[in-house]
Amino acid sequence: MAKKQTFTLDFKPDYDFLLLGIFCAYRDYKLCAELNRYLLYNFEKLPDLEIKPDNKGTTCLFPYFFYLNEDEEEVYLISNKGNKYYFIPELKQCDYFLVIKNYSRYTTIEELERKIRFISLVSSTFEIEPSGLKSAENFLYLEPYIDKDGEKPKLPPVK
Repeated sequence: MAKKQTFTLDFKPDYDFLLLGIFCAYRDYKLCAELNRYLLYNFEKLPDLEIKPDNKGTTCLFPYFFYLNEDEEEVYLISNKGNKYYFIPELKQCDYFLVIKNYSRYTTIEELERKIRFISLVSSTFEIEPSGLKSAENFLYLEPYIDKDGEKPKLPPVK
């Protein structure tokens, strides 16, 4: 009889994005409007992100916003608090996360923090290292919304 072989896969996800935690007691649409004003973004509300946090079959919805700038950086603002669970349970005190994927060399986390701290609605911000988070894989679910035609959002018109 043949000997049974077992293979294991060692997989470490690549967290190639900038992550900023935001403390803000206001609703997501108010924070989004202020970020649009101070950072010159144009966030767009996407359908809520649905995640199954445990094996009991329950799902949790997290509201999030998306912006694609002219450098093709994908910027996401996601709420940490869903209907029953937290997006990142290790950081229950954090209200929102600002995620920047495909960031260019001109985008620095220090400059973003400095600009966001000028917003009166924001209590504080801090940089987060995603590889140090236990549930950082939740950030990999963030993708731009694909419309009915099967196309990703287009770049904003050039002025």
